[in-house]
Amino acid sequence: MQYNKEFEKNGFTVLKKIISKKLIREIEKDIENVKKKVVKLRQLNFHKTDDGKFNTIHNINKFYKKGKLFGLVQNKKINKALNLILGKKLKLRNLEFFLKPAKTGMPSPYHQDNYYWNIIGAEAVNVWIAFTESNKKNGGICYLKGSHCIGTLKHNISYMKGSSQKISNGTLKKLKFKKHYPNLKPGDCIIHHPEVIHGSERNTSNKDRIGVVLSFMKKSAKIDKIKLREYKKKVNKNLKNIYN
Repeated sequence: MQYNKEFEKNGFTVLKKIISKKLIREIEKDIENVKKKVVKLRQLNFHKTDDGKFNTIHNINKFYKKGKLFGLVQNKKINKALNLILGKKLKLRNLEFFLKPAKTGMPSPYHQDNYYWNIIGAEAVNVWIAFTESNKKNGGICYLKGSHCIGTLKHNISYMKGSSQKISNGTLKKLKFKKHYPNLKPGDCIIHHPEVIHGSERNTSNKDRIGVVLSFMKKSAKIDKIKLREYKKKVNKNLKNIYN
């Protein structure tokens, strides 16, 4: 199918009208429940903007496995695409919210997901589902088309909330990949490769940019435990710098 060819060429593909507006409204209730629960847990699973609004919430699947939200894991349209791109024997590795609020939503530096995940052979994908419009104007994702073909690059500590690592500006300037900002409507989604370089700007618009992200990996995939330990050390250093 076309989206499979786009994924192989660009490192990402856009699927239109994956979920309905009705389902979005129902899952928005779950989002509010998750916000309340994550605060009670008193863990650093979330980050807020300077004006106290939720910007990101991570590792949701570890403490919230109910409602319409978790039902997205079984979405037929998403799974049909995933089976073509990655195969049939998959498992959920993470569920996250990117709730970039109007005016104060935080940027995400350019990075590659597999620098965080450390999955051997990059046998995984991210599914980014838009709950609001997402575009360049409100801090939508920007991809470097085809950058998944160069493997995982060196990253540095970002010292930022919600995205602990980044590719240096010096490295980015040397790359010749074309930037692309997908224009998403509520219910659309992006499936992207774990090694495609991507990031986003601040949301200075009057519109929130809300996305729910599901990460999947092959059940047979292996984690490079040595690299993962090194990454976790950098995460802890990033968190200490932010919150101490």
